[in-house]
Amino acid sequence: MSQPIILTNGQHEIKIYTVQNRGRSVFQLSYYEGGHRQRQTCGKLSDARREAKVVLGRLAMNTHEADELSTADMESYVIARKHIAATSLPLHVCAELFAQAHAKLGGRSLLDAVEFFTDYHPTDVVSKPLADLINDFAERRKAMGVASDYVADIRRQLGRLAATNPGRGLAQLRTADVDRWLGGQAWHPITKNNVRKILITFGNWAKTNRYLPANSPTEFDGLMIYKEPPTKVQIYTPVELGTMFAAVEARRPELLPWLVCAAYTGARVSEIDHLAWENINFARNFVEIESSKVRTKARRLVPLQEALRNRLQPYRRDLGPINAYVDPQAALKRIAAELGLELRANGFRHSYISYRLAAINDTARVALEAGNSPEVIFQHYRELVTPEDAAQWFANELPTVAKSDNVIAIKSA
Repeated sequence: MSQPIILTNGQHEIKIYTVQNRGRSVFQLSYYEGGHRQRQTCGKLSDARREAKVVLGRLAMNTHEADELSTADMESYVIARKHIAATSLPLHVCAELFAQAHAKLGGRSLLDAVEFFTDYHPTDVVSKPLADLINDFAERRKAMGVASDYVADIRRQLGRLAATNPGRGLAQLRTADVDRWLGGQAWHPITKNNVRKILITFGNWAKTNRYLPANSPTEFDGLMIYKEPPTKVQIYTPVELGTMFAAVEARRPELLPWLVCAAYTGARVSEIDHLAWENINFARNFVEIESSKVRTKARRLVPLQEALRNRLQPYRRDLGPINAYVDPQAALKRIAAELGLELRANGFRHSYISYRLAAINDTARVALEAGNSPEVIFQHYRELVTPEDAAQWFANELPTVAKSDNVIAIKSA
């Protein structure tokens, strides 16, 4: 190393050394600041001289300001140095960073901002792409024996959310983002509320598995609840049911087991679609609705009505699905249209509940059979039909006509 070039300003001194770095000469500034030796490297001597003058000016200014510090200022300086000791950063750097953050926060607490950041960017959570997390969640629900329809909804509906947010992690989603996405879907409010519930369950699963902070609410917890408009639903009359039985038996007899199970069990369409012959216990007179096959909270047993038993006997099997169609409702809709009848949303389920309640006058029992609450049964199905109507509905022989204008409208739960 050659003799250094020495530049001074008052009591401050900077030495510029010529050193070799990978076969070429560079110029290194060496000086003391705050009791510590500092070094800077420049590629050209002219740049080194210019930088040395800047540093000397700053050191001289700091010395002048230090001479004017009061005792309180010195105490603040000593305290500040203690606070930043663990950072290994110079005091002026810490002050500069704080000033920049303070300006961006508009006077709000820097500590609050840091706590907010660490809540949403924790160091102890596992990072994984959103699409992969959704798949893991669906697989876990499947392994738990959750209904296949529910698992399919997770993949389909939450998959849309992942597709809308490519490259984003779960921790980066915000309530406002998901609200905009959910609100933009062309779904019925009931469907949106169902997806909201799935998202909340997904968020809780993510917390349990360290994909989100365990001690904080998830962004899904604050999602908007959609107002569900009252749905006008209708029930069938015994005459309409008899007319459909006769038409299906004549034109599509393989559809009849699905239809009679819909009319005489009160099961949901998805439950009838998954019903198998082994679920019908002819020996013990009940129909088993399995929770593992569809989105049903619990397994339940429905009485095997005499009318149902008699109409199923010609088609009876030991095993296999009741449903012989990919879309039995579409097939039934075509037949109904030929008869001048219109299929009603959940019409067979609502009809069974209404007639069954009129027949036995036991709200709790009907609620258990339907997989519903007694409050809903009492509020929406009480006194809609008479016991005489119920006796006709569950009769082995039903009257038939080509078309009936007798429609009973009720409010949906």
